[in-house]
Amino acid sequence: MNDFPKKEFISRIEKIQIHIEKENIDALIITSPSNFRYFTGLDSNFWESPTRPWYLIISKKNPIKAIIPSIGITAMQRTLVNDIETWESPNPKDEGISLLKKNIKSFPKSSKIGFELGNETFLRMSINDYQDIQKNLLEYNFVDASKILWSIRKIKSEIEINCIKDICSIASKVFDNFPQKIKLGMSEKQIASIFKKELIENGADYIQYMACASGLNGYNQIICNPTDRVIKDGDILIIDTGSTLNGYFCDFDRNFGFGNISQKTLDAYNKLWDATEKTLEIIKPGISCKEIYESLNNNLFSSNIKNTIGRMGHGFGLQLTEPPSIMNDDNTILEKNMILALEPAIEIENSLILVHEENILITENGYRLLTSRTPKKLPIVNI
Repeated sequence: MNDFPKKEFISRIEKIQIHIEKENIDALIITSPSNFRYFTGLDSNFWESPTRPWYLIISKKNPIKAIIPSIGITAMQRTLVNDIETWESPNPKDEGISLLKKNIKSFPKSSKIGFELGNETFLRMSINDYQDIQKNLLEYNFVDASKILWSIRKIKSEIEINCIKDICSIASKVFDNFPQKIKLGMSEKQIASIFKKELIENGADYIQYMACASGLNGYNQIICNPTDRVIKDGDILIIDTGSTLNGYFCDFDRNFGFGNISQKTLDAYNKLWDATEKTLEIIKPGISCKEIYESLNNNLFSSNIKNTIGRMGHGFGLQLTEPPSIMNDDNTILEKNMILALEPAIEIENSLILVHEENILITENGYRLLTSRTPKKLPIVNI
């Protein structure tokens, strides 16, 4: 159990109950780690073991109920959940499915039963088991509940905001001081190891995600782990970190130049910085993700150049990426207490790119920068 007060989880359950009542959903079945944690506070890396599924049932009026492997009973009893059923697991022939069916059948026939079936959600149970439930409980209607889950998760509570603010501050401090920690001749792996060490020493809990890439005048991807490639004169190196505190992520990157950097790359970096700055000026509640995308796109590309990079930002929180997406077809309206990563990118030449990322909180009248602003001029490491 993390150190959040139980009233935080009571509030979340009450909010989702309002939504399932509105959508006439009789019960919501949670299986994914992030949503299980969101509603109970259960804090465990045991989710890394895919052997045992866990189920959480939230209904319109009844108390929240957990159906879990017996190994988790002590941990579950430390949460606000009092109604707990267990089975001995692993049990490939019946991983809690008979218990889950029994509980579903406690609701009236023709009830709507919601599962995590939509965008950016997933079932953490065997697909065969889910199909078995559908086949053997034909008198129930199984529906996608992802929309209502994201409708409450996209708005962060004060305690969530503070966790994200703190991890952004920790990573910002490490990034800001990092040019003094690295030098030419180091490998990507050496640099990434120093960065991870600095994050932990400054208070991060985990480094769940770290991408590192480098190349002469730019790089060609931003998703892979560091390699043994040695940094040379003229290289650009990017580190993108998704570090956590109390389970909540930051998600932003910084670029570093080494030695003599081409003017074309410096111009691209400046263009990214300016496009972000101009876009920040328009951000406030009431504008859409599409409008943010259009601002970034129009400030980065001329009308006859097509952006091939894709989305230029997203939500985040308990997950590294969450809805919405900063894309041309996402009409999500910004609301107070949403948290976003702005992530514009630009192609320099021959598939070489630069990416620039900031984390922001939507406030009552505008936004608050959670990351220390990317340096206006590319940080250069000359030793």
